[in-house]
Amino acid sequence: MTKGEGISLLGVKERNRQQIKRVIYRQAPVTRQHITDELGLSLPTITTNVAQMLGEGLLVEYAAPGRSPTGGRRLQLLDFNAAARYAVGVELGPYQTLFCLTDLRGRVCASLALEAASPQYLEMTAFVAQSVRELVQRSGIREERLFGVGVGIPGFIEYQEGVIRTAFHSDWMGRPFVQDLSSLLSLPVWIDNNARMRAFGREMFGSGAAPDTFAYFLVSKGLACPLMIKNNVLAGHKASAGEVGHTTILPDGPLCPTCGRRGCLEAVAGESAILSAAAKALAQGNAPCLAALVPPGEAPDTARVLEAQRQGDPAIGSIMEKAVEYLGLEVANIFNFISPSLVVVDGYIFQLEENRRRLQETVQGNLYGLMARETNIEFLPYDRLTGALGAAAFVVRRCLLD
Repeated sequence: MTKGEGISLLGVKERNRQQIKRVIYRQAPVTRQHITDELGLSLPTITTNVAQMLGEGLLVEYAAPGRSPTGGRRLQLLDFNAAARYAVGVELGPYQTLFCLTDLRGRVCASLALEAASPQYLEMTAFVAQSVRELVQRSGIREERLFGVGVGIPGFIEYQEGVIRTAFHSDWMGRPFVQDLSSLLSLPVWIDNNARMRAFGREMFGSGAAPDTFAYFLVSKGLACPLMIKNNVLAGHKASAGEVGHTTILPDGPLCPTCGRRGCLEAVAGESAILSAAAKALAQGNAPCLAALVPPGEAPDTARVLEAQRQGDPAIGSIMEKAVEYLGLEVANIFNFISPSLVVVDGYIFQLEENRRRLQETVQGNLYGLMARETNIEFLPYDRLTGALGAAAFVVRRCLLD
């Protein structure tokens, strides 16, 4: 065998192993025969790879419940040993910094919810490193069992270079965050835009199987909509895909505080835009329910704005109605332009059924060619750890399945 043939054979073996792992992870519990049928690989190839992974402790095998349909030995089912390895996920949000340590199936073993990170880059990096150490210590998991650390950051992230290109703090920009954090922790580190991380979280750890192609619409201080296509997030040129917050929806609209242009979706429907409009209504004395909820001298937050809406505050209801309609138009545009089988909607404001209903009605009223029953919108229940879980899922995906 020549050197080139040896390398080629090793490549085939590794590719077979990865394909087998993907089938088991996404379809478990499965039999060896099912994997053979899915991949078209020979049963001996499947058996050899499965035996190796069982020996490594990566897989578990158990008998199917109930009696065998033929009266013989019960079917042997395969699944991942969720406790074989672990991952740390971090989300550097505008309001909080969230940390979690999970097993291979997304079970949270430890978590931390801390203050927003410092706008000073060196302080932020040291804070993240120290918090990860504390998280690992709390979990009781040995460091050698960790795949590494994933960090989701709002902004324009060049994930392949490990660099924060733009973020909500100027001192973070252009910094080699992956290199710096990895040096502090002596662990592998990955970064990406937090919305893309959340899309991986839905794919890997979500309740119920996600289709292999879907859009993930995140509504927070900023807005983003990464696309999962054939189980891979479309990053685009220089990792800029998915920045729907800076698509123009009102050409003569308000200035966007992030990019400086007029009429961006973020400037009329992001959480910052909603809170700014609510604060103005409060100052003008037009929001009685909100006034009863916000202490004198304080600015309204999203939780109090939603509560005022729930109580029927007319000014707040009008603000939310306009914002959700703009968001619904964007989701309709996504269906019209891309036609994904699913749009996952993730946002604190959609805790209220009224906002979920209005978005769906707006989408249905602005579709072209598609019937309402041909579109599928999934509203994620609010969980403050969603972003950190997504970052952990990203690590599991990269280290286990890619």
